[in-house]
Amino acid sequence: MADLQTTLDKQIMNLLSEDQKVAFLKTLLFASKIDDDVDDNEIKFIKKMATKYKVENVRKIFEPIKERDLLIEIGCLRIRRIALELIKELFRLGHADSELGDEEILFIGRVAQTLGVEVKKIEQISRWVIDHMVWVEQGRIIFEEV
Repeated sequence: MADLQTTLDKQIMNLLSEDQKVAFLKTLLFASKIDDDVDDNEIKFIKKMATKYKVENVRKIFEPIKERDLLIEIGCLRIRRIALELIKELFRLGHADSELGDEEILFIGRVAQTLGVEVKKIEQISRWVIDHMVWVEQGRIIFEEV
């Protein structure tokens, strides 16, 4: 299970405008609701990140939105490094509550397509997230933190 207590990449988040921060966090929220099993930790994580990165209008993150409208809104995140960070965080979030489901994978694919991220890069990010989770879990076992 991924650890959502870690923060988003501070350098990346500090580069974002208010609208970009809202779009980024709104996308994470939308993804957390896809499997109809919204984990309280996911919501807490998104609220914590909104506070940490000084999102002025947190309510905008939690306003209901249709996927097609969200995909239009995230157009402001087409800067390559920001897009890659969002894909990474979507994979982390997807693994946080259980295994990544088909609907979550499809949503990540649609987000990536909207942001111009190619399939090979999505696969690399997915493998990296899984490897990272395994590495962290091994560290917990080695250092007897379980």
